[in-house]
Amino acid sequence: MNGTAARERIVELARAEGFALIGFAPAGEMPGPREAALAAFREGRLAEMAWMTPEWLVHATNPGAFLPGARTVIVLALPCHAPDPISPHPSSLTASRGRVARYARGRDYHRVFEKKLRRIARTLRDELGAAARATVDYGPLLERPLAVLAGAGWQGKSAMLLVPGFGPWVMLGAIATDLEVEPGASLRKSCGSCTRCLAACPTGALSPAGHVLDSRLCISYHTIENRGPIPHALRPKFGDWIFGCDECLDSCPVGAAQLESHPDFVASRFDDAFPPLAELLALDDEAFAERFRGRAIMRAKRDGLLRNVCVALGNVGTAPDFAALAAALDDHSPLVRGHAAWGLGRLAAREALEPEAAAALEARLAMEEDPFVRNELTTALGNLVATQRSEP
Repeated sequence: MNGTAARERIVELARAEGFALIGFAPAGEMPGPREAALAAFREGRLAEMAWMTPEWLVHATNPGAFLPGARTVIVLALPCHAPDPISPHPSSLTASRGRVARYARGRDYHRVFEKKLRRIARTLRDELGAAARATVDYGPLLERPLAVLAGAGWQGKSAMLLVPGFGPWVMLGAIATDLEVEPGASLRKSCGSCTRCLAACPTGALSPAGHVLDSRLCISYHTIENRGPIPHALRPKFGDWIFGCDECLDSCPVGAAQLESHPDFVASRFDDAFPPLAELLALDDEAFAERFRGRAIMRAKRDGLLRNVCVALGNVGTAPDFAALAAALDDHSPLVRGHAAWGLGRLAAREALEPEAAAALEARLAMEEDPFVRNELTTALGNLVATQRSEP
């Protein structure tokens, strides 16, 4: 099959799977993206994502290593800019609530993509006799640079792919194949003088000039990939985010008016987008798995999500949340106990509950053996004392 016929058949297959964007990139090595990725590694901007070794990054910027003999990479996208679900009656909104990034409010995008991509790749193998291998973002293939090469969009100052009409609100998947298809033309677009995303980032994770992200400062990284404590200096800046962050995306004017999402990414109920925080602290491992099975939130794991909830309650919780945070001081996970101490201290200082918080923290400190948790308890107690001394 010639390149034109192959392109037409691939587009037909992709449209049948519901993909909103289909691009074709050459499967050559990508020296520019490779050097940028290696620089991020050398400078520590990849944080603790240990799988992103220099060897992995070199592999991920060479489609020929991903699929020997590859000539073309098919880049496919699904939109994920669903509007917020309609809120229930105001009487049911009294609980303090967290926020989940839009793409993670419905089904896990990995599962959605995997089935669609594998069906297309299987058809390419069976019908066209082509080699084909598919991946989402777990595989060693950097999709965003490939999407730029395919002419699907350009890299924004937020480091996100910006797609005309959709902005940053797309999820990407890729299929490498040995079929030779003429690539798309790169777009001659840029963000110009716009710096809205840079100003919107609560933690300063984006460089002043844009295009460079420091994962060590990124809310999405810490609420999803980080398996350890969240740095103290960052916690107050997380606001009510408990899984991911949309601040730089929400600020982007590109595609802002295009509220469109694949149905599987849409929240089925208000609580999937804005869950009541205190009730999440009661989840054990089994209840966590039952509640979030099939959703991207599983990536954070139970202890990571509850750690995030403790931070959010420290930032936005009110007096009725005190009991849930105090109970979390006895959680089986040291990670949760330590962040519960921080959250309790912050909430107590805001809600004038310092004596009650001090009693709970001291009681836990008397029996706590974990060094990390003891340090968090001691720090929270010290901050409470400092707060009381500063009050008139």
